Amino acid sequence: MKKLIVMFVCVVTVGFALCENVHAEAYVHDGFFLRLAPGIGWKDTSSDAGGNSLKMTGVSGLFNFAIGGAVSQDLILHLDLSGVNSSDPTVKRNGTDVSSNYSSSSTSLVGIGMTYYFPSNFYLTGAAGMAGASTKSNGSTVRTDTGYGADVMVGKEWWVSDNWGLGIAGQFLYTNCPSKTSVPGRPDVKSTSFGLLFSATYN
Repeated sequence: MKKLIVMFVCVVTVGFALCENVHAEAYVHDGFFLRLAPGIGWKDTSSDAGGNSLKMTGVSGLFNFAIGGAVSQDLILHLDLSGVNSSDPTVKRNGTDVSSNYSSSSTSLVGIGMTYYFPSNFYLTGAAGMAGASTKSNGSTVRTDTGYGADVMVGKEWWVSDNWGLGIAGQFLYTNCPSKTSVPGRPDVKSTSFGLLFSATYN
């Protein structure tokens, strides 16, 4: 939590400092940056402990939040938060479908990201940072230790006012987190997800 707070303060401070030196103009990517992007997609989570594999897959809800400021016109530095949640996932043990009490599988990523806007208002975002995963079963939540992850977004926005844009984006998210189990070797919990996001951006 301390690392998250420090990261947030540093990025937002840099963002506002940059904003003081960049005048926000209409239809230009400069100054303060804020993006909210919910969506839907597919999530795949797996772990392998001594040959005993567990895999959960399913349709998922996605969300991305970014806040920061322009380093230069069209190039944005921001704090990037992504979350993915799959309800009632399909569960396989050692490749065989099994009935389970898992009600959800979630993944989150908090990191530093960069977004670049091309002249046609297409954009590319990349972010990397700390990640975590959790599963819920019979009302009990099991969480991993903090791991690492990265996400990539490719999108297109259309200006709807001087500083607001609405758009769509494709996102790919990968995380790798060590489990908290007592199994020797502490198997990593790996997750990949991809989906379609609908974005609202102020810049």
